[in-house]
This record gives sequence, structure tokens and C-alpha cells, in this order.
Amino acid sequence: MYKVVRRKALRPTVTQLEIEAPLVARKAKPGQFIILRVNEEGERIPLTVAGVNPEEGTVKIIFQVVGATTELLNHVPEGGYLQDFVGPLGNPTETEGIKKVCIVGGGVGCAIAMPVAQEFHRIGAEVTSIIGFRSEDLVILEEEFNECSDTLYVMTDDGSYGRHGNVTVPLEEMLAAGEKFDMIITIGPLIMMKFVTLTAKKYDAPITVSMSPIMIDGTGMCGGCRLTLNTEEGPVMKFACVDGPDFNGYEVDFDEAISRGRMYFEYERHAHEATCNLFKQAENA
Repeated sequence: MYKVVRRKALRPTVTQLEIEAPLVARKAKPGQFIILRVNEEGERIPLTVAGVNPEEGTVKIIFQVVGATTELLNHVPEGGYLQDFVGPLGNPTETEGIKKVCIVGGGVGCAIAMPVAQEFHRIGAEVTSIIGFRSEDLVILEEEFNECSDTLYVMTDDGSYGRHGNVTVPLEEMLAAGEKFDMIITIGPLIMMKFVTLTAKKYDAPITVSMSPIMIDGTGMCGGCRLTLNTEEGPVMKFACVDGPDFNGYEVDFDEAISRGRMYFEYERHAHEATCNLFKQAENA
């Protein structure tokens, strides 16, 4: 059993938990993830490590309530316990030789991008961060990004906070002005990462994408996170959880990944509604 030592609501549907897991805290690196189960009957879900404290032996995770399991997870109180918390899994983000980096995060993907930006800052790289949200009421982790970034752009689709527009706006401005990055790293919704990649491609800028959004089982056994890479040798199938989650953005078949990502939308929506109703019934009993 793994204790929830701290709990913080970042937004009404976005929560940060700090879990007591000393072995994971000792070894986890930015870009890696864990698999958890809320209870003995619960499904396994992968969540990216959002930070570690090896001295305290704790691991941070940040999640958005979108399905049945995240709804259950959101009801675990501070001082409560999770059944399983396994990791670290996946490959850490590559930092070797990168001195100037642009981190592009979207929505809850910023929780994955944040420790990556912090790691580059720690090793002395010049960090430009672009974080984007639909509106002001969904903005998270701005202070944390500000602390680890030499330059920070906060974007909102509706212009209610920061700059008006999506994350490709400042990226294209910088690239068009001749700015060069050793690597652009983007993490967020698949459609966002697709257009960030298309923007980078105009200027032949190197880009890494995190395919965390398509992971399900987290061990490669379910096959749910398979994706097609269009390499110079031809199409190659990879699994985001064991071969990634980071990949060369130019090789990823985003259209296929986006199409497959929609397969479980209706199932998750109904499962979430059913779980919410159970909690409502318990509260009213």
C-alpha cells in the first residue's frame, strides 16, 4: 500500500498527489512514468512522474479527472492509500548535448513537461517554455515554469490570460526570426503535438514528442499504445510505453494515433458517469 502524503487541487478537475514511494523516488527521471491501481479491483493506469523528492521518498503525480479510475483516484484523501504504485517505467527524456531547448506543453501535458524543463534548467541549459491552455481557469504550474525557464510564454485559446492564441504562435515567431534550438520538446494533446511538429518542420528544427497520451497498460502487453513511425527504412511499429514515450516528431503518424485515440472515448465517458453516480448515491445515503 502506498500512502498519499499530500494532496493539492490545482483546478476543479486537476489534482496533484504526492505519494510515499521511496524506491520509485530514488530512481525516477524526467519523462518516465508509473502505473498505479487505486484499489484491489481497480484498473491499471499509467501516469507520468511530475516530480520526486528522494530525501522524503515521495513522488508527485498530476492528473485530470476524465474517466472512472481518475474519478476514483480523485476521491482518495490525504492520508489514504493506493493499492499499487509501480515504476519508474519508460525511457527518460534525453538531455545529453542539449544546451538550448524549447519546451512546449499543452493542458495537463504541462505536468509532464514541467519536470523536463526543470531538469534542463538544473543542468544549465537555456530553457524557453511555452505553455498553452483553453482558458484562464485551466492554467496550471505557471509559477513552476517561470522558476525554471529563461523565457516563458503563457497562451490561452480565448485570450482570457497571457497571450491570445495557441502554442504554435510564439514558436513560429521565434523560428521565423532565426532562433535556433538544439531541440524542441512538446508534450500535450495529440492534435497540439501534430501542429507543433508541422511548425518545426517549416524551419527544419529538431523536435521530440511525448506519446504518453496514448498509453493504456504501460507494459506493452495490451498493444493499445502502438504507433507507426515513418522512418527512412519504411514504416515501423513501436509501443509508446516500452520504446518511448519520446519519439522523433517527424516520424510519428499522428493521424493514425489520433484516430485510434478516439476509440475509447464513449466507453470512458459512460464509465466516468457511472462512477460519479456511485459517489453521489453514497453521499446522499
